[in-house]
Amino acid sequence: MQRRTLLKYLASGAVLMHSPSLFALNTKAESTKRVIWIVQRGAVDGLHTVIPTFEKRLATLRPDLFNAVRDALPLQQGFAIHPSLSTMHSWFNQKELSCVVATGTGYKGRSHFDGQDFLESGLQHADLQSGWVGRAMDTLDSEGIAISKVSPLGFRPSRRGQIYYPAKLDDAKDNLFEDLQKLYQYDDMLGSSLMAGLEVKEAVMQDGKKSGRDTFSKLCAECTNLLKAKPNIQFAMLDIGGWDTHKAQNNRLAREFSQLDQGLAQLKKGLGEEWKNTLVLVTSEFGRTVKQNGTGGTDHGTAGVMFIAGGAVKGGHVLGDWPGVGENDLFEGRDLAPTSNTFSWMAKAVGDHLGLNNTQIERIFPFASA
Repeated sequence: MQRRTLLKYLASGAVLMHSPSLFALNTKAESTKRVIWIVQRGAVDGLHTVIPTFEKRLATLRPDLFNAVRDALPLQQGFAIHPSLSTMHSWFNQKELSCVVATGTGYKGRSHFDGQDFLESGLQHADLQSGWVGRAMDTLDSEGIAISKVSPLGFRPSRRGQIYYPAKLDDAKDNLFEDLQKLYQYDDMLGSSLMAGLEVKEAVMQDGKKSGRDTFSKLCAECTNLLKAKPNIQFAMLDIGGWDTHKAQNNRLAREFSQLDQGLAQLKKGLGEEWKNTLVLVTSEFGRTVKQNGTGGTDHGTAGVMFIAGGAVKGGHVLGDWPGVGENDLFEGRDLAPTSNTFSWMAKAVGDHLGLNNTQIERIFPFASA
């Protein structure tokens, strides 16, 4: 599958509107309806998250990875979710979560930071001064909170967003690593050296000691405390890193999935009755290669997976069109091909949840609603 085919799939959000009933939402309460957006920074492997167990070719393309998830938890249509995501699996069965397979933003490169800018902007071409949450806050005259050390691009250019990060969880070393990754992203030699150093750092943390990402469930708890204390806040944004698995993917993703799963469980617990008024979106900047590399990991790819969850969602569905993993099915001969646009799913979910009209949706996601 080549780029012109990719653009055909991603040029319009109309493909996503064929099943409007899948986004029917509960309307049991009149209190503030909220949207919580979780960004998985680092490009999560969608094929290791929601596994197409019927694709036997994966046993050849990624033998170490595919065989390691034989105990994945069943969803439907032959798909299964990673065993470390037990909370998400229970939500699926309770019809509080759906997943979208083979989805992409339309970003054509493989840079984490450019891809994240594209994702946060929510436009056909990334605008570093305009993020979709910022446009939503200004359109709806509402407020938002980012559990972050810096103001995210997703909140620009609005002045209605705030940032908060508990000082006790701040880690200057993690900030330095993030800054160096951005600085070295276009230099293969320096980037490779930095990644090697980070992999050593990851390895020594595998004995169960706390790392920066071990705080995700705590950040989710802080988020729910803020939302309960400030009922006027309608949007919340959280980050969880650690998804750039070029090496030793099995162990690393099992750990990261566990952190994500625990954090989501904390969100539901902390929100209590407000859970039924909440929409949760979980997205990443892009997916990873179909074939595993020589170090038990995967490299930067294209299509991935996203989740639509919350007490306000009528879930229990595996959404999206599956492209297959045959030799002629792959995008550029290496990646899972995207068959739908991430922003269109987000626009549909947010629009239905908040009861937005077409004009409001177009201001927030103009490309996706075109």
